[in-house]
Amino acid sequence: MKYSQKSLLMLLLVVLATAMRLAAVEHPVKLDKDADCASCHDDKAKGKAVHSAIAMGCTTCHDVKTQGETTTVDFTTPKEQLCFTCHDKSKEEVLHGPYEKGQCVDCHDPHTSDYPKQLRAEGNALCLECHATRQKMDDTVALFGGKASMPKADFEQVPKIVPSMATKTGHPFAKHPIADVPDPLRKDKMTCLSCHESHAAAQDKLIITVKTNNGDVCAACHETFENKVSEEAQKKFGPIEEKNRKELQDQQRKIINERPAAPPQKSGSN
Repeated sequence: MKYSQKSLLMLLLVVLATAMRLAAVEHPVKLDKDADCASCHDDKAKGKAVHSAIAMGCTTCHDVKTQGETTTVDFTTPKEQLCFTCHDKSKEEVLHGPYEKGQCVDCHDPHTSDYPKQLRAEGNALCLECHATRQKMDDTVALFGGKASMPKADFEQVPKIVPSMATKTGHPFAKHPIADVPDPLRKDKMTCLSCHESHAAAQDKLIITVKTNNGDVCAACHETFENKVSEEAQKKFGPIEEKNRKELQDQQRKIINERPAAPPQKSGSN
């Protein structure tokens, strides 16, 4: 069966329109044009870290339409592109998987959170929600107590770096700490962000590029740590070391001074 170009175009428009209708969610009740969303959803504007877009109005991100007695709510832009309408997407070569796909709400609550930057958890708990091994999983893996989710097949594709979310050492080497120790490069505790960027980086595996040691974060961190240990040892043991050094020098001088003089050589002797 052959279709004209006009017929194919009309068919495509019908498919797109149907897809858009399916993407929208029907609101439980009809909303008037000037309805105040906060009258029912006031919890979306409360918390320690509230999304700045809340102050701009719900229709910044949500498209609310009422036809007859039915109100539907959709995103103003496709979900995977929505955050990037306000937040410029990084042009770095290496991007975090969810960030690259526009799945920002995997890690960030779109409205409000108790953690900075609307994160769903704090510190390593955020990263290890996906990067730690789990023993039991359903077809859909619940994240952050059910606030987000991921298909089991996708979750299994995420690299697992430690055996459990309670792990404090073991990455990238067996005894390397990932928590509960001071971070030599930051005035904070060691976390995943001590070595990795969260969204994008110039290096593979989102490794941080530092301003020293040719950008090598491992060398910079270990050099800083070793220098600190050396300085602390010098402050603590420096006077004792200096005393021991002088005593050793005095002993060596005494030995030299008390050593018998060598007998003079006879003239003409070989």
